[in-house]
Amino acid sequence: MKLDHVGDVSPALLIQLAAGERALVPVDQVRYRDPSVHVDRVKLSFPNPAGGWPLSLTRYFETLDGPGTATVSTGMVGEIRVMSLAAGESILLHHAALLAHLASMGLGIVSLAAYQLPGEQNQRYLEAVHLGGPGSFAIQTFGNALSFDLKPGEWLRAAPHALLALTPGMGFRLNVWGGMPQFPPNHFFPLLDIGGPGKVMVHSGEFVYEGPRE
Repeated sequence: MKLDHVGDVSPALLIQLAAGERALVPVDQVRYRDPSVHVDRVKLSFPNPAGGWPLSLTRYFETLDGPGTATVSTGMVGEIRVMSLAAGESILLHHAALLAHLASMGLGIVSLAAYQLPGEQNQRYLEAVHLGGPGSFAIQTFGNALSFDLKPGEWLRAAPHALLALTPGMGFRLNVWGGMPQFPPNHFFPLLDIGGPGKVMVHSGEFVYEGPRE
């Protein structure tokens, strides 16, 4: 499978598939395909990483089966990054960032952190996709992407939904900030601290919080 991005402001992902190759993409984001590319839908279920109800989480993907070419687009303004993993390598991605991946790659859902803002009844969860190699994949950002290679003892602080990707096993903590007297009343916000060694990617935008996951 070959992946390439096309366009600048609202880019699309060009996917070239050989015979027998299959890619998975989020539903309703295929914009063009060769008649030779077969499109179907697949339902994947994963244990709820929060350990609550529902016991499993469902994700729907469209399958693209080669040979042929297809384009995928979210309509978002930002970058598309094409990446690859070797056998035995893995990466954690913000669940909203994954745009396409080779169907043979390992895929799971994990909860990176749980937090609750004062005044809210439900906890919020920072959900991530655990993707394992070998294979190629693409991510979509809001705005521009920044990459950091953190050494042991180095830390990066970021908003939770500005997170794009990080190396599994990095140091990780989340704290809620805000309130009187340093901030306006009832103004609270979470911040992530991510520690090295490892690589982390963030972007200048923020993915929208989807609501409680219990």
